[in-house]
Amino acid sequence: MRNYVFDFTHSYKGDYPQLTYYDCSDIEGTRLFCDQHAEKQLKEMISKNGISGIHFIDSGDYHYITKLMTDFIYEPFDLVLIDHHTDMQSSIVGDMLSCGNWAKKALQNPFLHRLYLIGPSKHDLKSVERNKVLSFSIEELDQGATIPLETKYPVYISIDKDVLDERYAMTNWNQGDMSLGMLEDVLAHFLKNCEVIGIDICGDDPDIDDYPTYIKAERINNLSDDALYQTAMKILKRRQKK
Repeated sequence: MRNYVFDFTHSYKGDYPQLTYYDCSDIEGTRLFCDQHAEKQLKEMISKNGISGIHFIDSGDYHYITKLMTDFIYEPFDLVLIDHHTDMQSSIVGDMLSCGNWAKKALQNPFLHRLYLIGPSKHDLKSVERNKVLSFSIEELDQGATIPLETKYPVYISIDKDVLDERYAMTNWNQGDMSLGMLEDVLAHFLKNCEVIGIDICGDDPDIDDYPTYIKAERINNLSDDALYQTAMKILKRRQKK
């Protein structure tokens, strides 16, 4: 298991010495959209490192990294996406991969058995295609809904911190109102009951101009990143000992 950071915007600045760090800031054609040249470079990097472990992938602008990660899975699997957005928009620039359409493209993966889509609003989920998708709105979770594990397959887990209330994350996208405790509970639910292929976490804000707000965002995001990392590592290590 290898845990690492993809840093496109220098959001991390060495905050995670226990993780392998990759400076991706010089890779062109990556923000919001991923062009073919950037995709080739990123896939070469992923191929060298594998997809097991926990990976931090910068802001939600680069959430399409999850699609690139799952392209390396060659067995039936389920994808768990915890996000305020569905990331299932239609392509805007040709057929280019983007942070807004990557989940829709991931559904085309022949090895993907099911996509658990957790956290968008009930309104946003109305437009989601149902083939392979099992969705749970934030409203259902707030009312105490339990996510059934209808799977016998290993899972890849992807988290966008924009699902969190602004008390727990500050991102460059509009956010939901999930608590950090609820997010940890959802994460633990899958970690305890499923074989986990890998985990990625995005949702920082590289666009803050004034220094006090930047420091506040860095502190809040680091606290949530660390809580999610510690939750995952504790459960994964416990399962490895069995």
